[in-house]
Amino acid sequence: MDIFTHAVAILVILSITGNAAFIPFGVLGAVIIDIDMAYAFIARRNASLFLLFHGGINHSILGSTIVSLIAFGATFVLSSAGLFPAYLQGKIVIPAIAFVLAGAYLHLVLDYLAAPGLPLLYPLTEKRFGLSLFPMPLYFLITVLSMIYLGGMFLWGLTPELAAVYGTIFVGIIVISLGMKCFVYHKTHGKSFQTFHSFQWLVVREENASFTVVIYEIFRGVTKEFKFEKYHNITPSDASQYDRLPEVKRHKYFSYITTVEKNGNEIIFRDPVREEGLISYPPWYPSVRISTIEAAS
Repeated sequence: MDIFTHAVAILVILSITGNAAFIPFGVLGAVIIDIDMAYAFIARRNASLFLLFHGGINHSILGSTIVSLIAFGATFVLSSAGLFPAYLQGKIVIPAIAFVLAGAYLHLVLDYLAAPGLPLLYPLTEKRFGLSLFPMPLYFLITVLSMIYLGGMFLWGLTPELAAVYGTIFVGIIVISLGMKCFVYHKTHGKSFQTFHSFQWLVVREENASFTVVIYEIFRGVTKEFKFEKYHNITPSDASQYDRLPEVKRHKYFSYITTVEKNGNEIIFRDPVREEGLISYPPWYPSVRISTIEAAS
């Protein structure tokens, strides 16, 4: 989700639950997680640091907790030094921490709904979890809705009516998107991902030796179908020898599917879904080439 929606979501919840005084802390927790957008230059320098990309370690339960608490700590220190309003004292501190964490965890919930995957349980596992629920037009509609709410808030304040309208539309978009995803699963029995079209989904089905990828449209059914062999000129056991390499781990982390091909002294790991433009996000490392000579050394 975008930063506007993260801020507005916690703002609306705190305002309608009578906790408006803690909105600054909730918003702090909700937006600080996306500071990982500034980490990319570090992540690109070392293949083993791929979890520093946006949507990585900050978007785990542990990472979001640490980052939001650090942000709160910095706020507390600045408040104590008189650089912020001095109301971060006494009994307010514990509730403030709770609302910072509430904002951070709501951030994870919203990104879980929207993203193809987040490493929620890192460091226990790097596996990504996500519903990939919103087709891009509805995703952009949520962004516009959040920006309109912010504009209305500055004009009319935190009115219950404005919050109710925002919440109703937001929940309606979730229900519509979830309904479409369930419908697609009922028809295809595969793992589905949203595309840039409102009623079009990409569906992945995995077989023993191949992946089947289909483009499914709500009103037309399957419009395209692709089959990608998992291995070419290489056995699964031979291919697995390279899974420990940081470049391969990074590629697989960002990929929807991975195929492996041996071409002379080169092993090529590919994500055909991204390479062929069926879905372009995330854009990082859709393929990686490994020299068998360098890997052996």
